[in-house]
Amino acid sequence: MKRIGLFALMMAICLSFGTGAMAAETIPVGVPLAMTGAYTGSGDDYFKGIKMAIDEINEGGGLLGKQLEIIRYDSKEFAPEVVMQGADYLCGQKKVASVHAGWAGWGQDVRAYGKYDVPFFADDGSQAAVDVFREDPAKYSNIYQITDVGVEQAKSMFRVLMALPYEYPNKKVVIINTDDSWGVEVGDTLAKNFSDTGWKVAKRETVPYGTNEWGAILTRIRRIKPSLIHIEIPSAQENITFFQQFIKKPTNSIISLGWGITPREVVEILGKSADGIVGEMPTGLPGPVAPNAEGQAWIDKYVGLYKHQIPAGSWATYTGVMAWANAVKAVGDAYDFKAVNKYLQENGYEGHQGLIKWDKDNVLRAQPAAPVVHYQVQNGELAAIFTDPPTKAYKDSEFIVPRWIKK
Repeated sequence: MKRIGLFALMMAICLSFGTGAMAAETIPVGVPLAMTGAYTGSGDDYFKGIKMAIDEINEGGGLLGKQLEIIRYDSKEFAPEVVMQGADYLCGQKKVASVHAGWAGWGQDVRAYGKYDVPFFADDGSQAAVDVFREDPAKYSNIYQITDVGVEQAKSMFRVLMALPYEYPNKKVVIINTDDSWGVEVGDTLAKNFSDTGWKVAKRETVPYGTNEWGAILTRIRRIKPSLIHIEIPSAQENITFFQQFIKKPTNSIISLGWGITPREVVEILGKSADGIVGEMPTGLPGPVAPNAEGQAWIDKYVGLYKHQIPAGSWATYTGVMAWANAVKAVGDAYDFKAVNKYLQENGYEGHQGLIKWDKDNVLRAQPAAPVVHYQVQNGELAAIFTDPPTKAYKDSEFIVPRWIKK
């Protein structure tokens, strides 16, 4: 009886330690990103930055002596119920220590992850998300935006378009944007800025994702002959098909794709035919030449790993992971969410370009250490030509007049 009792006790202890040890061996990190649907491409770009950061941490011995474990969730196209399910799965079931996303729901994600205290990093870039945060800053104090809102990014786009060393032949602009929160926010802001400075918004189109036949819109554009066409569609295929159809009979127009220049498929597919197109990347590290040796080493490593230029979101999500890990190291406990959040809000993070800090809305506003980087396609690659703030030409960059513009 004693032997049986002792054996049972030892088995119970072993099972207990086995289960606990397995749970304690890793620190789970939640990654809700689009793995299917219209946002799959951007989801992949965001994931590469997250994975690069987590691999570096694990290769360096882990966080607090433990390896980080990625727990993925397909957020698809951010339907509110899918976003809520993701929060409950990652935070409620999997008990992750942090959550790192890209686009995540433009407000519904704040509500979903705000139910938990787990630090949540998103690249929403939406005033709608900030408005939800402001409903109850104490409740949503675990929510961090890793880019500025669309309104401010649109203002940056406008400033740079007006600062280009180029004389516009007229003051007519065409604005095309998607029908989601981001597209409308950017389109509305640009339209107001142009109108306020004496430009005529000759045509404004709000289109759904999946618009790839541009004949009717291009016919109108060719009649208008605008000096500038701005397209705000955060997806690759629509931008690619627009330009392919535009270039068959181009107008003397600067083509600005905004955020849409940065999905890697755009430049990979269009190649040198896209030389001259401009666009921007929020929370960016300028490339292909970085502002300092540390940043250049990061760019070189990224390109070596993934065999393509840095797309939008990768550096931002990488930085979000590293900022969280730095806070955990300082606190000494990945699950002391209150202390980790307090550290992030008070101290920020020393990134490749200097100290970054979140504001009172937990938004990483555009700042010198995390600027909006404006690019032009040159020789079939993205080349940084402006940074903002401050709004100035980047290093020894040079804007080139697109070849399709005829004097």
